[in-house]
Amino acid sequence: MANKQSEHLLSPEDGEVSMVAKPDITEKEIFDDRQLIIQRLDAAYLNLTDAMAPFQRKWDTNPMSALSEAVLDGAAAGVKGWGNDFTEMFEKKTWVELGQKVENAAGSVYDTTKQYAIGLQKDIDASISKASTTIKNADHTLSNWSWWQAQIDDAATTVQGNYKSAKQKVDHAVATANNTADKARKIYTYRNEILNLPILIAEGDPKLIQKFVDTVLMDIDKELATDIKNDPNFYVVLEIIADHESVLSYLSYVSLTLEAIPPNFYAYLAAQGGAYLMIEVVMLIVTALISAGTAAAARITALAARIATSSSKVAGVVKKIEHAQQAFSAFQRCLEDFSSATNQLHRLGEKLTKARSRGVRLKGSTRTTLNAKRETIKRDHKCRICGSTKHSTPRSLQGTVVYE
Repeated sequence: MANKQSEHLLSPEDGEVSMVAKPDITEKEIFDDRQLIIQRLDAAYLNLTDAMAPFQRKWDTNPMSALSEAVLDGAAAGVKGWGNDFTEMFEKKTWVELGQKVENAAGSVYDTTKQYAIGLQKDIDASISKASTTIKNADHTLSNWSWWQAQIDDAATTVQGNYKSAKQKVDHAVATANNTADKARKIYTYRNEILNLPILIAEGDPKLIQKFVDTVLMDIDKELATDIKNDPNFYVVLEIIADHESVLSYLSYVSLTLEAIPPNFYAYLAAQGGAYLMIEVVMLIVTALISAGTAAAARITALAARIATSSSKVAGVVKKIEHAQQAFSAFQRCLEDFSSATNQLHRLGEKLTKARSRGVRLKGSTRTTLNAKRETIKRDHKCRICGSTKHSTPRSLQGTVVYE
């Protein structure tokens, strides 16, 4: 006797049958993976902000004097700089221009996040609020991109006497640094392009990103550029760039991290090469996002090791700054967290690819969806005060109501 479950057999007359396979990747899994990445970056940012407070207070007192002291102490401790253009470290113009570039990139990312990932932007605002409990002058420091740029305008900048008296000492300290000087000079030469890279990625135009790799990065680091160009898994990077909340969360925390570190911190680690170090940090943590291979991660690891070596050399001379070694360690861990976050993002990119191929619809906080057919990604940032795409919302004016 046949089993009752098999007694009724379907025939053509019974109608149409639709078989739906359960997808391997679910929307919840994608969401959870994103949240783990954001949590890692958020914790790294809060830890770094707390650890940087002593350096920030030193900078608040007199920026250029703090910078001068850091360069001289670093050089005296044997920290090798990366070039002979020592004078630029003491020029107000150098740091104001760098600050403007950081401000432009950060503001653009922030406005893009506000437009395409509202929920994420609210979470980041909450994180900034948490950081304010450990920062002196929090309203001023955390309400303006590149607060250290604004501080230069407000403080005395006459340190040329310090420069002249110390030049011989510092020149001697950098005499053996020629091996890294050429690469450092290229990094500084391309500083505008490097600091503009977060904007290119936030806007999501693969052609402009590829142009950066083919030209700027190829000249600075041919091996890394070639690794990115020839990576068979570059489609994973494209998925991450296309996913609003994934890419914008990473870039937002890159911006916040840059804002949290005053120039005198870099100067202790690299003497008069502090400006180069800052730009190299940006280059590595941003290119790590577009490198699905191991080359960028290896360079971040090497950079963290260099920082550890430098921080051990200056341990004695920075005793005047409270918990200085804690800040060096936090910075090193922060770099490692960014590297780990990119690994997580690339694994997420694999899942996004599979989800797309299975037609899974993934909703974001702005009710956007990732459809089976991907359209060309092009995100625009707009000033939230006037609506212009020509500039970012002034950070100090965001959410501020002026009553007359």
